[in-house]
Amino acid sequence: MDIITATPAHFEGICGITNLLYPENSSSAQEMEEADKRRDPRFKFHRWVGIDQDQVIGAGSFSQSIWFDHPQNFMFWVGVHPARQCQGVGSALYETILEGLHPFHPLALRSTATEDQPESIRFLTKRGFLEVIRDVRSELDVQASDLARFSDLDKRFQGSGIEIKTLPELENDPDRNRKLYDLDWELSLLVPGDLAAGMGRRGLDRYVEYAISGPHAIPEAFFVAVKGQEYIGLSHAILIEKGVSLYQGLTGVKPPFQRLGLGLSMKLRVIAYARKNGYVLIRAENDSKNLPMLAMNKQLGYVRKHDLITFQKQYQTEEN
Repeated sequence: MDIITATPAHFEGICGITNLLYPENSSSAQEMEEADKRRDPRFKFHRWVGIDQDQVIGAGSFSQSIWFDHPQNFMFWVGVHPARQCQGVGSALYETILEGLHPFHPLALRSTATEDQPESIRFLTKRGFLEVIRDVRSELDVQASDLARFSDLDKRFQGSGIEIKTLPELENDPDRNRKLYDLDWELSLLVPGDLAAGMGRRGLDRYVEYAISGPHAIPEAFFVAVKGQEYIGLSHAILIEKGVSLYQGLTGVKPPFQRLGLGLSMKLRVIAYARKNGYVLIRAENDSKNLPMLAMNKQLGYVRKHDLITFQKQYQTEEN
């Protein structure tokens, strides 16, 4: 086996592996190439493939993210074709990644595995990685969800001057995108759990691409709670597969306006949008310590799936 830097010519082979390993998140070579073009240049990234008899049998990469924000903190991923697992391919790719990271003097390295992937978990723990974050993944059967039982919810904030609007309904506000950007950051820092401690802030342009105008943004499924000119809460969906599945993005409300049912009301609007447009399911991920949101999802009918576990290995402290 040879390990070489990946090029677009290898994307089809890489997607063949990832689609076998993660069938719920299928992707194509074209989508992979487009995602690479949109990659934030602030963050370091490199990808390798393992080649045997001109076939891609494994792939690995390191990257950086706003969710683990520091110039010397990195994420890594290794994937091996199921027929070639337990043959040293993953280990060789991992060592290549470590060698590639060496010039950057990494402080810490993270990777993820779901709780139903015992081999991946053993791979990480054997190399000294420890669990640092556990996200509860859940899914909602959109067409089977019962929205009628919440029909009186909006009465809790009616008459208070609060309205819930979509992005298109706010397009005449020249400060809309900046206000949403600031609100998203404010609410993100309030989310219970471990993620916010190491989280960085994406730039305004990147946020707009992600949530407002990019290829996976859905303006009609982005709901904002407004009082006068103030944006006080939001909840939005991100496209996973058109007509099939959505991802529930951040839902939050400023503290002075909590306990009015606004968060639940906005999430109900996301579900109603999904139902009206023929979507089958909505996926969500929430920190296991975010008990209020987990309770809300359960109330809405979300069904818990296998937890996503983030593992971390500390190499050195920043002072070193």
